[in-house]
Amino acid sequence: MEYHRPRSLDEALDLLKRSIPLAGGTSLTPGRRGLSSVVDLQDVGLDSLEVTRTRLTAGACVTIQSLVEHADVIPPALTEVCLLEAGWNLRNAATLGGSLMAADGRSPLLTVLLALGTRVLLQPGNEEVGLNDFLGRRGTDLTGRLITSVSIPRPSWVSYDQVARSPADRPAVCAAAAEMSLGGSPSRLGVALGGFGARPLLLSSADEDPGSEDAPERIGRLASEAYARAGDAWASPEYRSEIAGILVRRVILEAAAP
Repeated sequence: MEYHRPRSLDEALDLLKRSIPLAGGTSLTPGRRGLSSVVDLQDVGLDSLEVTRTRLTAGACVTIQSLVEHADVIPPALTEVCLLEAGWNLRNAATLGGSLMAADGRSPLLTVLLALGTRVLLQPGNEEVGLNDFLGRRGTDLTGRLITSVSIPRPSWVSYDQVARSPADRPAVCAAAAEMSLGGSPSRLGVALGGFGARPLLLSSADEDPGSEDAPERIGRLASEAYARAGDAWASPEYRSEIAGILVRRVILEAAAP
């Protein structure tokens, strides 16, 4: 296996034309024997973390544990899902960018980031895309592309809840809701559902009014319908469908509460 350790982003992007990126290595390590060439990103300068009044901007190589250690400036629900995402050892290695590339539908972190309206910056091309669109493109047209930063809006409120076989287990169903009000614009409600499949689902985004009285029931029904056939080894489709509606209604009511 070829190992490259570039010193600049431009050098890394050139190497990625024929290699794959290596950050924390938590998702690549299990299949390392099948890798032909990797680009180690630790010296490229993608580990910065900037917090402003309206958003948190993190380099793609910021670790999940780094977010936990900034609990004083990030929403409590975001800290909570970082702790649920992995144990301490893995959190110190796993990066935010790598998690966005590799995490599946049972990821608490991905579910909350989706509800928050997170955006990612891709290079080359300086292309900024919403996380929902990015997740739809994983495994398709991202060869040679690299997440360089992740922009996470700071919400008025965000709520997360999950049901799992044990408190430390991955969720069978999870849901997140976030009320956002940025730059004097009207508030919006983002709602995401997780616990099954390749990725969490975005149920509600920028057009949803958090003050809408019918939002909990209406979006709760969408959640139940979305998981009506979501059966696997962890839960039956009937169970998931029922719990999805309950959790989504609960987090919306919590997020929209005065």
